[in-house]
Amino acid sequence: MFESIRLKAGTWYARMHFRSAKDPIMHFNNVLSSARHALVLLPETAGDGEVVTHVIGELRQKFLAGSFTVVSPPGSAVKFIAGQGSTLVRYSMDDLGLLFVPRSELLRKVKKSTFDVAIDLNLGFSLPSAFLCRASQAPVRVSFTKPHADEFYNFQVQATPALSLHQAYAMLMKCMEMF
Repeated sequence: MFESIRLKAGTWYARMHFRSAKDPIMHFNNVLSSARHALVLLPETAGDGEVVTHVIGELRQKFLAGSFTVVSPPGSAVKFIAGQGSTLVRYSMDDLGLLFVPRSELLRKVKKSTFDVAIDLNLGFSLPSAFLCRASQAPVRVSFTKPHADEFYNFQVQATPALSLHQAYAMLMKCMEMF
């Protein structure tokens, strides 16, 4: 019961925290195809780890020439091995505050690098991922449409509930390839 109230309060806090940070107007022509440094936020729900692992592999290939950082929430079933040019940042519930907002140490880990694009792979709203995505200060922040998404993301893909997880991620990848 209190978790829902804490999440609502955390979402309100995050919206107020970023309200003065206005995004510059940008043209999306070739903005994703020219990006070299990516931040990818793994989904909080276990879901189909194999599908997400496949998407991570595709994204890693796309950003092979630059840097690739993956943020993994507690209990993630996705297999990712950090290697040359890639970093894995794991966090636990201890890295989140009472309102599910990332603590300063986790923010420092993520902000250690600069990113051209941040991609949130959560189908539903995840406050820690949304906050980290926005705090990354990446010019392009990609996710699926969801409640409160406008405050955190500037590139959203509409995935209907009828789509499978595989189809939703395939749609996300196709939309990203257009830019």
